[in-house]
Amino acid sequence: MKSLQMAGVVILSVLLSSSQGLGARGQQSDDWQFKLAPLFLWGMNIDGTSTIGPVSAPLDLDFKDDIFENLGAVFTVHFEAKKNDLTLFAEYQYVQLEPSANITNGPTVDVDFTIQSAEFGTGYKITSWGITDVEPIIGVRWAYQDLEATPQGGPQLVDSNENWWDFFGGVRLSTHFNDKWTLISRGDIGAGNSDFVWNLSFLIDYKFKDWGSAFVGYRWMDYDYNSGTGKNRYAYDALQQGPLAGIAFYW
Repeated sequence: MKSLQMAGVVILSVLLSSSQGLGARGQQSDDWQFKLAPLFLWGMNIDGTSTIGPVSAPLDLDFKDDIFENLGAVFTVHFEAKKNDLTLFAEYQYVQLEPSANITNGPTVDVDFTIQSAEFGTGYKITSWGITDVEPIIGVRWAYQDLEATPQGGPQLVDSNENWWDFFGGVRLSTHFNDKWTLISRGDIGAGNSDFVWNLSFLIDYKFKDWGSAFVGYRWMDYDYNSGTGKNRYAYDALQQGPLAGIAFYW
């Protein structure tokens, strides 16, 4: 219930981020336009727990103090194709973390935690509120996690991986202050193999050339996933949040 209430606040905050009156925007191109953001970093803070069988490993990591110290690898790429009011988008992320943690009623363990995620979706601009385009979005999101936990000075305790799919739906608002500055607000909720997941982000994008822009922002994503029972149980209940920054290219 708490997650549902939070999700309601999340989506409502996005919908209210622009209160401009209804209006029409300018003529659009009939050609496909493309956007690629290969230099894209999401500095995740993780606050939650991952459970394998009877073993629970806290994953409380702060980006500033812990992530850089425990980061093994990170890679994110975002792609969009747009024609008139239709947008197709895709995103892939890979993060490998190597923190230490205290397991429930046990010793300190070294954790090798790999997160992969991908999403594929579409959006369609249905109207504009003054300078803000309103774009409902739907899509599917894939998540993969691999968790290895080894007690310090001892044999490997757990080694498990899990992947799942969720459908999502939400809205994206693009507020165009001028030809260079845009605020992009997005909120969505979803479920499928997960019990519930919500996602919220805000980006400020500065288009310094026709072919390129730089952006900064912040993103929150909360997963509640639970699969299996007994020794076959895998659960991930965590909030991933942190700053976003990157460069995008257009053609």
